[in-house]
Amino acid sequence: MAFSYQTTRELRRIAQILLPNLMANRIVFADDFFPIRNVDAHALEWAQLDDVLGLQQGRGLNGRPARIQRLGGKRYMLEPGVYGEYAVVDEREITTRRPWGAQADITIDISDLVAECQAQLLQRRLDRQEWIVWTLLTTGAVNVPAYDNAVIYSDQYTFQSFAAGVPWATVATATPLADFRAVALKARGYSVSFNASAKAYMNQVTYNAMLNNINNADIYGRRTDGLATINSPAQLQSLLLGDGLPLPTVYDEGYKDDTGTFQTFIPNNKVVVIGNRRDGQPVGEYRMTRNANNPGAAPGPYMKVVDDPDEVPRTLAVHDGHSGGPVVYFPSAVCVMTV
Repeated sequence: MAFSYQTTRELRRIAQILLPNLMANRIVFADDFFPIRNVDAHALEWAQLDDVLGLQQGRGLNGRPARIQRLGGKRYMLEPGVYGEYAVVDEREITTRRPWGAQADITIDISDLVAECQAQLLQRRLDRQEWIVWTLLTTGAVNVPAYDNAVIYSDQYTFQSFAAGVPWATVATATPLADFRAVALKARGYSVSFNASAKAYMNQVTYNAMLNNINNADIYGRRTDGLATINSPAQLQSLLLGDGLPLPTVYDEGYKDDTGTFQTFIPNNKVVVIGNRRDGQPVGEYRMTRNANNPGAAPGPYMKVVDDPDEVPRTLAVHDGHSGGPVVYFPSAVCVMTV
């Protein structure tokens, strides 16, 4: 009895077809945020020049120019996280696929079952990658457990932060506009802008609290052209744009945990403000590093079907995994607001 299913190359091609649909709403992997990139290296490694300090010195006529110290830099290196899991096409599925009375040498097509497993594994991989980035951005640290709850990957960064004096849910006295103005000042000295070119990511609960503000000294005290209060998302966007403040972007995506409970990637009462770098560079990227399970130990995710005809009971294991993690080039371009 033989099986017909996808080769490793075909699995990779199917994954490339599925990726656009599975990543369509994942704004964290956009080119100006944390794009996913394959790097042919084992470690997560990058370098960054120090800031330019001081002002040019005068020399006067016939004077000798002063020599300055060249810029230094810092080199960072992290061990990547190593991830992988598999789904099984089991004996029952294989047995029921075989037509009754068929000859022993019949070929059984189980490519649809393999594709179903692959789609499930691929979504879980992207959910894990996105969870890592958002958890790092909203808390400054991330710890990934293995199946036995041992921590297999840990990372942390120091981002800029801001805590609202009054929670936004206290709509009568909260000051979202004043809070954003305070965040705008945190761009000083970092070659980044926290103005209307920046984006403030929050979930729907946090956005609702902002839109429901009834503080006359803040949003509720501002008026539209017809002297009406600000009471729609379009009017709020226009107000913030006119004030040169970060524009709110609602991102309410998430995943279902092992109990079936939906968890948003961005928690309630958290706002992640991503500043606009003057040179347009992304804040960071999610790197997928070299992996020995790929042909030639190439970088990127691995996908394969392991078929052992001598195993009892007979099964096929569909595998998916990757090695990698996020790198943050400019932590100062991120301001985490607790509101």
